[in-house]
Amino acid sequence: MVYTDLNTDVDVGASGHLIEMGPFKALVDCGLHPKRMGLDALPDISKITPETLDFIAVTHAHLDHCGALPVVARNQNHAHILAAEENSDLLARMLRNSRSVMVKQREEFDVKEYPLFDSQSIDALKSRTTPMPFHHEKQFEINGERIGVTFTPAGHIPGASSVMFEYKRRKILFSGDISFHSTGILRGATPPEGRVDTLVVETTRGSYSRPEGVSYDSEVARLVTSISLVLRGGGSVLIPAFALGRMQEILFILQRAKQQKAIPDVPVFAGGLGLDIAEHFIKGAKRSSTFFFGKQHMEGVKPLRGEIVPGKDFETRGIYVLGSGMMVEHTPSYLAAAAMMDNRANAIFFVGYADRDTPAARLQRTPYGGQFSFKDLFFVGNVNCRVDKFDLTSHADREEILEFIMRKDPRCVVLTHGSMAAREWFMDEIIDRSPKTSVIIPEPSVPVEL
Repeated sequence: MVYTDLNTDVDVGASGHLIEMGPFKALVDCGLHPKRMGLDALPDISKITPETLDFIAVTHAHLDHCGALPVVARNQNHAHILAAEENSDLLARMLRNSRSVMVKQREEFDVKEYPLFDSQSIDALKSRTTPMPFHHEKQFEINGERIGVTFTPAGHIPGASSVMFEYKRRKILFSGDISFHSTGILRGATPPEGRVDTLVVETTRGSYSRPEGVSYDSEVARLVTSISLVLRGGGSVLIPAFALGRMQEILFILQRAKQQKAIPDVPVFAGGLGLDIAEHFIKGAKRSSTFFFGKQHMEGVKPLRGEIVPGKDFETRGIYVLGSGMMVEHTPSYLAAAAMMDNRANAIFFVGYADRDTPAARLQRTPYGGQFSFKDLFFVGNVNCRVDKFDLTSHADREEILEFIMRKDPRCVVLTHGSMAAREWFMDEIIDRSPKTSVIIPEPSVPVEL
């Protein structure tokens, strides 16, 4: 087997894994780098010769894993596109939204190559995508050779999958983004049983551990208590959230807390893509055994309307669950922060990962009472509101992934989708616990024999 990591740097970037097994050639994921624009955001697709892929397997619908799918697929007309049944409809929704954002960025940032694909390319993908039921192997044949492909639930978000290929009794498992704990709307990962020969595994949280005694459930409880204190003090709460998965999870938490009278019954405002995905989840959950979301979880949720003005707080006290989770420029959460942060009664609560260079991370580093610059808005705000972070990650903790690796007992482990520090932590731990296991930190775009 030959493996090539197509992400152009050692980071959590544009996920893309090229694997060659005998006569079979497959690509697992083809994402866009969340911190780059234009052609620089693509994985290294120069390593993929046109019309040579047999499969393009997509683990889930976050854009760092699927955003480049239309670009790759248009030069791979004979490739089977494989996605979990719960994931196939989400792909089109996320790609359409991505294209709309590219159209705006073409004008705002003069990115001449945007958009990278047209609407017809997205429509064409739907007819080419093979929905993969979880835990059911599908066999493919080329020139008398056979390969099996199995998708299993990976937790993380609805539809997220781990993907296993079995060729000549050798098993290679791609973890995808994985989470083993269950939430109110989603069951944790159920990977395939037994050993694998090669495990390609994410390392997103490899550089840090949860403090002792802190868990997902304890962080949810702390979030609910904190929201209640702010609301009872006459303030509003802004929760920046990723539109796919995290926003719906937060809406579920809020609805349950209201039902239990743990927080006051104030309006909850949301908007944009997150509401569209919530409607999709309501329909999709009826056919799924891995995630749960219903109309009752949207009770009291109102679409956010009207212009958001920097320095002018919202007139209605409530909870504002707005994209994006990293408070990226020009998004509703970014604008809402500029409107809300000067009011001492308000709070901004972060509930997920934020890259160090994003506005969300910068705001978390700004001291209370300090100034925060919204340069593109020509506005400087005072951070007079409460700012806090709650660890509701949808990625497994590093100890959980390490236990997963030991349980799979692979001959070879490939460490991907994380910082160098994260990957090196895993390498040291694996070698210490299992000296015979081969551990690889792949160099970008360099083929590796497995």
